[in-house]
Amino acid sequence: MGQFRIGRFAVDASRGKVSSAEGVQIVEPKVMAVLQFLYSHRGNVVSQEDIFAAVWPNSVFSPSNVQRSIALLRKALKEDSKKPQYIITHPKRGYCLELNEEENSQTVKWPLLVFIAVTIVCLVGGWFAFATQAVKTDFSVLVPVTSHEENESYQSQSHNGKYLAFVRGDEGHQQIWLKELTTGKEVPLSENPSTYYGLGWSPDDRALAFINKQNNTSQLAYFNLDLVNLTSLNYAKVIEFEEYVVTSQQVQWTNSNQIYFIERRKADNATQLSVVSLETKQKQVIKPSVGQDWLLLHALSPDQTQLALGYEAGQNQYRIELLTLADASTATIATVEDGILGLSWHPNGEHLLLSKRNNLLLIDRLGNSTDIAFNNYQIIRDAAFTPSGEEILMELVNIDVDIIRATNTAPQQYEKLVDTSSVDFLPVFSPDSSRFVFESHRFGLKQLFLYDKGTQTLIFANPNNEELFGVIWSKNGEEVITASKDKLFRIDLNTGDYQEVAHPHHSFYLREKFYNEEAILVSYRADDGVTFHPAKLDLQTLSLTPFTGQGERLACYAMALDKHDQIYFSNNKQVFRLDQDGKFAQVWRTDHHDIIGLAVDEQILNITLEQEAGYQLNQLNLQTARSEIRHIANEKGNMLINASHDSTQFLYLTEPKRTRTLVRLR
Repeated sequence: MGQFRIGRFAVDASRGKVSSAEGVQIVEPKVMAVLQFLYSHRGNVVSQEDIFAAVWPNSVFSPSNVQRSIALLRKALKEDSKKPQYIITHPKRGYCLELNEEENSQTVKWPLLVFIAVTIVCLVGGWFAFATQAVKTDFSVLVPVTSHEENESYQSQSHNGKYLAFVRGDEGHQQIWLKELTTGKEVPLSENPSTYYGLGWSPDDRALAFINKQNNTSQLAYFNLDLVNLTSLNYAKVIEFEEYVVTSQQVQWTNSNQIYFIERRKADNATQLSVVSLETKQKQVIKPSVGQDWLLLHALSPDQTQLALGYEAGQNQYRIELLTLADASTATIATVEDGILGLSWHPNGEHLLLSKRNNLLLIDRLGNSTDIAFNNYQIIRDAAFTPSGEEILMELVNIDVDIIRATNTAPQQYEKLVDTSSVDFLPVFSPDSSRFVFESHRFGLKQLFLYDKGTQTLIFANPNNEELFGVIWSKNGEEVITASKDKLFRIDLNTGDYQEVAHPHHSFYLREKFYNEEAILVSYRADDGVTFHPAKLDLQTLSLTPFTGQGERLACYAMALDKHDQIYFSNNKQVFRLDQDGKFAQVWRTDHHDIIGLAVDEQILNITLEQEAGYQLNQLNLQTARSEIRHIANEKGNMLINASHDSTQFLYLTEPKRTRTLVRLR
């Protein structure tokens, strides 16, 4: 049943396509599997449980997975959920795919065509009057912009909408390319392979600025362009960076021949908005970020009077500001959660488009927001409207990270345990180190799985697809707890059920369960936006108590508990112990490498340090204060993420494999 028809739609299940006269839509695999199941039982009512069992076998039942799939299928089939034509809801019973077999086998009848034609004639005048005012938010067809097998990223449209500049290739081996959108012709602009990013067009579309990174330095430069012959005319360096790294995904070029960009200082990671004049080649800092703010994104308004700025402004909080260039005044228009990976203006200058990982968000100047929904399960970057506002160009990124294991007896022999085409990460060993829980982002869903003796089992479907902040085990190994921004989820591994507990605090990160009381050791971001503080979350009262030392909160990089509930925490060079009476003392220090992990097993404190070519493991006997050192080489780019409690097993994440594609949403 690879191909079939539903009314005017042709379905190609093997390729995940739903086609009609309006275009082709891509449907994610699980959603297509739901459609196949409905088609195989067409005319009959099937329950949510039956659908889930067929599409998600051996998983804990989650009705939200089925409901989400039905919603996406209705969108693909252009149905009104209140008056569906094909997928009919039968309350408390399930769904039925109802097909008119005559309609399914024949073309549209002439009377309908006449009606459509008359309707179009009647509405066309009103449409033109309305189109100049309305902002299009209903998109359904996703098609590729280019068809090359190499990664393509950092797309930037010309102001007239005729050309698309982008980067093709992998870091260190990239070239800048230009595509003429009307003809599809593509040409390389750069001559030498390098690392390029941050593309930005001049206001007259006759030049293209970019960042060229080589070794430890980078340059802001530009090409003048011959758009008749589609060639670059020269390479002009504007400014070189040594103490800073430009982080802009796109630079912004103004009519006054100034280029705005975001840069990060290497010494302390402070970010700032800066501008350089192409005439004097002098840089000026416009707005440094302060406190807990990290400046991420910027976008120049169509009338060039304002810059929209996107900040990371706390744990899972992102703020959107408008900076007026004439007087440098700022105003906050919105605060969002769960990340922003792109910021651009609608052509009308009254709305901003945010790329929020798996979805798009339209925000007006008053902070009112509208979701732009479409079938997607990849990461969205740098989405931007075309000049007409009728299409959106964007970059889709698929990231593949796997979980592998090595042992202390064979530290260079890696065994792949979790191997999917998605991001599998955050493995946390059970108390007896015989199994582990990990988070996986499969098809855009943030879920928890249990790995046990080679088998992966879904234990938390995360029905609202919320961002998760850490995973911990109960000390008896029968329960797993995770957290969203405002809830705890207590998952019973024996029954598969979970309890949802709302809490009154903002996002914090789960670290470890206390041994002798119903409480969790957590960390949360400090006011400076850089360090994290330890605190105790009481599971009965849900109160959050920060730990203090000498009247000040404590910064922590890694944290651990011993069986007496003494807390061990580290900054990048020192390890401290915080006793029950609130006093703390240094128990270990290093002068060379940074500490990235702590664990306590009986009287042994395991300290992991990151080295240039691997890791250094220090096992400190807390009674004798003697330390044993072991070095583990790592030449394959794997990241040590966790170790068993006795440091006999080591879990790594493989180096991310990114597949980047430029697409058009219309």
